[in-house]
Amino acid sequence: MIDIRKAVEEITPEITAMRNHIHENPELSMKEYNTCALLEEYVKKNVAYDRLKRVGETGLFFEIKGTKPGPGRTIVFRGDIDALPIQEDPKMSPCSKVPGVMHACGHDIHGTINVGAASILSKCKDQFSGSLYFFIQPAEEILQGAKLFLNDPEIDFDKIDAITALHCSPEIEAGTIGVRYGAILASADEFHITVKGVGGHGAHCHTVRDPIVAASAIVTGLQTLVSRETNPANAVVVSVCTIHGGRAHNIVPDEVVMTGTVRTLNAADRDRAEESLKRVAASIAEAYRVTAEVEYIRGVPPFVCEDEWVDRAIRVGEKMLGKENVVMMPYAAMGGEDFAFIKEKKPGVFIRLGSHTPGGPYGSAHSPTYYSDPKSIPTGMLTIIGMAADFLGFEI
Repeated sequence: MIDIRKAVEEITPEITAMRNHIHENPELSMKEYNTCALLEEYVKKNVAYDRLKRVGETGLFFEIKGTKPGPGRTIVFRGDIDALPIQEDPKMSPCSKVPGVMHACGHDIHGTINVGAASILSKCKDQFSGSLYFFIQPAEEILQGAKLFLNDPEIDFDKIDAITALHCSPEIEAGTIGVRYGAILASADEFHITVKGVGGHGAHCHTVRDPIVAASAIVTGLQTLVSRETNPANAVVVSVCTIHGGRAHNIVPDEVVMTGTVRTLNAADRDRAEESLKRVAASIAEAYRVTAEVEYIRGVPPFVCEDEWVDRAIRVGEKMLGKENVVMMPYAAMGGEDFAFIKEKKPGVFIRLGSHTPGGPYGSAHSPTYYSDPKSIPTGMLTIIGMAADFLGFEI
């Protein structure tokens, strides 16, 4: 039996160096060619894997099979690897060398802690039966990468028993993990509303059917989906994020197009929000003598953690990190996560990996000053290893 903590300590410098290289050389969604190649090279050199393959052009799947006799189960660990189209603050260190692209969400950490943990777990193969699947996933930021794995015919999802993902969180300190019972992330749906009226001269307002005024009323009316149609104990977000209409200051246009997002934490609120949005838009449009065409596009579902799996994460965190380093997240984040497409099919948990430097400045995710403290790297590896051992039933 290897000393897990010593093994993590020994590889932390090389995993950190790899993370720093990825941070300095970020790649956008579906373009993670060098990032994937670097992680694949590490796996080939350092992981005693049993199966390794590309998923799409920039995704990576590998499996570690236990050699202990007996029936075994299979658990998935996911690490996403894509960056964002954001210009990093030049004062940050490490700092992106690619103009307009940076790792502003911790995905440089996610990929590296997964391959690092895998290298250690592969040295424990004789202690467990069953399999560890690792999904090194592209394109999480555009919510497309998880489906590459779902649609890959060589990945047998019938054999998968559970899934786990760690994700950096600047809301909690590095060295800690955060969990939450029930929904921890929201669904992420998209809507497009096209308001069609009759344009004309801005000075002859009585001759037009103004889509701008109607669109403005629709924006205001949609706020009641939260304030007057949602149980105050539940979290729902309805945000209109773009409005386009008109080309001149004195011409009322024929049409206005709006787009936005709806976020919910359960199926009932999600269904109601879609129905209500369509009803409110159509009814207000009618009142203003215009029409509103609504396209509602369902995106990722909520990420809901089973109690058993939250209990497991707490148990593992207390064992591997200490009881004081396990944080209960007070509320769900309303961001979406495409790994929820896989979570819909299997039980599991989404674990927040603290990335905030204790006493340091706060850098929000998706901001130019986002920063993941290096302490999150060994914390993440210890958590992944602990989750694998707890689920497959071997001592570490």
